[in-house]
Amino acid sequence: MIAFVIAHFFLFCNVFRISRPLELAWAAVFTITAGATAATGFPGWAAAIAGTLVATSIVLILGVRAPDYHGILWQRINPDLPQWWNENVVATKVES
Repeated sequence: MIAFVIAHFFLFCNVFRISRPLELAWAAVFTITAGATAATGFPGWAAAIAGTLVATSIVLILGVRAPDYHGILWQRINPDLPQWWNENVVATKVES
């Protein structure tokens, strides 16, 4: 399970660069299912892993569809990122 979590950390932080709220939602799903399985044996490790992988898929889909997506293949997936960046991030720094 430790390798599972470390692999997801690498996937979310370094490959796809997923936003913090989505990472925390994934962590909540994992913690609840793994904690329940460790404490009570329900829903079981297979179901906990399957549920977490579904959550992984949802997080990745939502993450790459975000207007600020800047992970792997961003030039193809989100070609409008430079424009979004100039309108939102650079404009915020100028106002400060």
